[in-house]
Amino acid sequence: MLPGGSEARASGTRARKLPTTPTTPAPPAPPTAREGQEPTSEPIVPPAAIMPPYRLPAEHFFAALGWLALGALGLAAIAPELAAGAYLTPRAAAVTHCFTLGWVTTSIFGALYQIYPVALGVGARSTRVGHLTFWMLQAGILCLVAGAWWWSPNLLGPGWLLVFLATIALRVNIVARAKGTTRAPIVGRYATAAVGSLVLALAVIGVSIGTFAGWWPSDRMAVLTAHAHLAAVGFATLMAIGVGGKLLPMFLYARDLPEWPLRWIGPLVGGGVLLFSAAALLGERMPALRLTGGLALAAGLGLYLGTAPLYFRRGVRSPGPGLYLAAAAHAFLLAAVALGLFLLLTTDPYPRIVATYGVAGIVGWLTLFVAGVYHRILPFLTWLERFSSRVGTPGVPKVADLTKPRLTWAAHTSLAVGAAALSIAVFLGSNAGARAGAAVFALGALTLLGMYLDIVRRR
Repeated sequence: MLPGGSEARASGTRARKLPTTPTTPAPPAPPTAREGQEPTSEPIVPPAAIMPPYRLPAEHFFAALGWLALGALGLAAIAPELAAGAYLTPRAAAVTHCFTLGWVTTSIFGALYQIYPVALGVGARSTRVGHLTFWMLQAGILCLVAGAWWWSPNLLGPGWLLVFLATIALRVNIVARAKGTTRAPIVGRYATAAVGSLVLALAVIGVSIGTFAGWWPSDRMAVLTAHAHLAAVGFATLMAIGVGGKLLPMFLYARDLPEWPLRWIGPLVGGGVLLFSAAALLGERMPALRLTGGLALAAGLGLYLGTAPLYFRRGVRSPGPGLYLAAAAHAFLLAAVALGLFLLLTTDPYPRIVATYGVAGIVGWLTLFVAGVYHRILPFLTWLERFSSRVGTPGVPKVADLTKPRLTWAAHTSLAVGAAALSIAVFLGSNAGARAGAAVFALGALTLLGMYLDIVRRR
């Protein structure tokens, strides 16, 4: 069914009421509950009635693509620093947040406005608040990235506050709407837990910003360790697992998938990252807590890595370039888990291994997974907005016609090869290899941006 009554417009007819006569009985009322289930007071609302306007998710997605391109260029600039294991420089922090906040978080915010109506049957409380949340988030990211790159601590506080307020607004406006829904409740639970972890990550890093401002002392490494894991694992990875557990089988038409893994993965990953982060903030006083949290986290991610291949093996539809890229992202997650376990079980810092851990987890796993999902979402949304009302008209393209397969394969291959080359070069300490890997990755990111901008220009 096309949204907004597009089916009727496409066929050139207007829906009319069926006459109620002895020969044409009135249609029976739709059931309020499935057989054997309790009736629900939740209204049955067609997704088209609660879908957001195209502009709301689209402004998030295209802003995120801009941050991806900027982060890729920044990555090329700091590649030698990463190869030297210097992952704590202000410029490295700026580039990291181009990816984690600009690319991943902005994408997630936009995707939730689109996914909740489809998967959970609920929409945002207010589209205006959605737009306001978007602009607060973008302003906050800009302040944080600029403040870190040029090291202007006066920008960090306002940037942190704007991102924090945007996150709270998102939770109230859309995430909290999952409460009480009966459709795909596990997606709502994952999203709620993930956004809660982001709030904690922002609260933790607020302590560090206060230290820079001279308000109070803090252990910088402990704060950064807790913040990084709460944000990248507790928020972004948990969201990718929960929402991806709905999207990937839907895209691939996968059937007969076990449901029990997702019931265990969330508590293991979420509980593990909370314990590990608490141990980091407490310092060396509770090593058992750190080990327990780290092992629980690794076990949850290991269970997910064992479950995700089923989405592809039991799918009846070809993954295409987008989902092949998402599949490749899981190899980086596996590498990150292995490196994380090594760092968990050793007492030496190994700066290059820590840097590789970050590159594999953020540039490899999260960035590639989100980019792969984009290929299935953004062209479809644009087609609905631009062409769904003209179905049946000569010359109207199909969704697949909006992208160029060879260009898509080239962009996605560049992203994957560049991320792999960069990870290996940082691990080995190769300055030239890191530069080359980052350059290939940047080429893929810029190609991807140009490809999606070309889609929007089509009429």
